[in-house]
Amino acid sequence: MNRNNGDKAIRFDLHIHTTASDGTDSPEAVVALAAANGFSAIAITDHDTLRGVPEAKAAGKRLGVRVITGVEISAVGTTEVHVLGYGVKDVSRMEETLSRMRAMRERRMAQMVEKIRGLGIDIELDQVTSLSAGTVGRSHLARVLVQKGVVRDVREAFVRYLAPGRPGYVEREKLSVEEAVRLIAACGGLAGIAHPGQNHGEASWDAARFRALKPCGLRCIECHHMAHSAQAAAGFERIARAEGLLVTGGSDYHGTVKAVTLGDGMKHWKNKADDFRRFMEALGEQIV
Repeated sequence: MNRNNGDKAIRFDLHIHTTASDGTDSPEAVVALAAANGFSAIAITDHDTLRGVPEAKAAGKRLGVRVITGVEISAVGTTEVHVLGYGVKDVSRMEETLSRMRAMRERRMAQMVEKIRGLGIDIELDQVTSLSAGTVGRSHLARVLVQKGVVRDVREAFVRYLAPGRPGYVEREKLSVEEAVRLIAACGGLAGIAHPGQNHGEASWDAARFRALKPCGLRCIECHHMAHSAQAAAGFERIARAEGLLVTGGSDYHGTVKAVTLGDGMKHWKNKADDFRRFMEALGEQIV
């Protein structure tokens, strides 16, 4: 069972990954897990793709879990910034951009595999891409390195080979944060900044930085996340409420890749139910 029960009347998680990107559970399996743990609603937010959403929605109808269309776009600011998009309505327009981003990911992965091979490690590109049903990323390469016994776990793979500055890393083209926010808004979705306090580079998120993105269409801040302390979550909440932005949160669930389960990261969220209702109203949906 989930460790962070929060509000018992409304259980939800607005940040979940599946095998459509770098999660280890299929969209259907994620929904089944949510249903088994009493969740009312979840958002599928795979990296740079919406491909997992139809399967999840079909499972949600069968199992009584509301599935919210979502995506997590990797953008570039001072550091890499992840921008969440909820309730995207113009899927075709969104997919035009996402397909280009996935193609850039594929080219980058081919380059990274070649760099790893240059280190004397026997690895093939198809071993990496076979782990993804959609968007391929560094975590897939990390998992292959674990499988081959090169490293003990995914974290070590990033530290030794795949993080910026390490021998297997290759930078890739990304949208700017402003472009990602504008794209989501133009496609009829709610744009939010994911885990703004996740790492040292992103700790510069203050009120002014969020405020500057409001004219681009920023609507949410993911205040509640496993990477945020109670103090950090409270600080982001204060900014969100002062700036008229929606307070959101989610586990950033990836299956077995991370020691995180559905609903984690939200135990400090005192106004969880009310904030979720506001979020759903902004999506144009009612809680029943």
